[in-house]
Amino acid sequence: MDDIKEFFLRHQIIKLKLINESIENAGKKLPPSRKIAKENDISDLTVKKVEKELALKGYIVSNKRSGTRALSKFAKEQVSSFIASKEMFRGIIDTLIKNGFSKEDIMALVYDVLSKVKEDLSLVVYTEKDEGIAIYAKRELENMLNTTVVFKPFDTLKTELMNKIISKKVIVAPFHCFPQIEPYCYEQVKMVPIKVIHPLEFISFANDIPYSSRIFYVATSKLDKENVLSVYYNVLNKRYRIYVYTQDELLTNKHLLNYADILVGFDWVLEADRSLLQKVKRVIKTNRFDDNEGIKMIKSYIDELMEEK
Repeated sequence: MDDIKEFFLRHQIIKLKLINESIENAGKKLPPSRKIAKENDISDLTVKKVEKELALKGYIVSNKRSGTRALSKFAKEQVSSFIASKEMFRGIIDTLIKNGFSKEDIMALVYDVLSKVKEDLSLVVYTEKDEGIAIYAKRELENMLNTTVVFKPFDTLKTELMNKIISKKVIVAPFHCFPQIEPYCYEQVKMVPIKVIHPLEFISFANDIPYSSRIFYVATSKLDKENVLSVYYNVLNKRYRIYVYTQDELLTNKHLLNYADILVGFDWVLEADRSLLQKVKRVIKTNRFDDNEGIKMIKSYIDELMEEK
């Protein structure tokens, strides 16, 4: 048990260090994982796991050739609040130490609070099977609802619903995921299926794209790339020349963009690295959600739950 706690603490410490490094060095390469591992006396594998987690959340971007670097957009948006919050938090820690709390007591207190506070405050839980898309879709949903949204992995949420663990929450899932969780609905939760749209669906009904255009789609994840190749590729390729790459693949091979007529992707993927947009004649960016009625329903359920509280 002590080994597990020790690993957990080191994992979180490395995460905070990398976030801090990302904010203070916007757009610059971060130290190699081996160097970070050696300096902190942990395994290289632990550092890589943390980097993968932060990449999914949009803090950093990583690929084999150009290494790992901070996303400048994140840094610009967060730097002021991060610094102010860090100083405020430091003051709280100093007070706790003066009152006799040990470092171990404080760490236990922090993790206990963090494990509960965000989920307790949020009334909306979002889920879908592709976590690479979901992390960003969650942010888009937060902007549309103007409230905090918690993301839960699909299988985790399904298990919690089966065991009736969740109470007084609005569960939001895309239409294609909804049938698998709807049977587990009960009185304490509200469920809303929401219509999502894939960027290549926009291409399928656009009338102003010439035949044989070279269309490059920037996939949000390897799973997204696989889904595109199995669902959209064969149909669209009868009319256009479709190329599908992940963001990391294009960042490593930017010369490929010289051959693109149109670059297509989710807004938050393409905006994460604007260098992808510079060599392309036309860029088509779309959002994840296209469901005004669904958003209205979610807001209505939020109001109901707020009244109950």
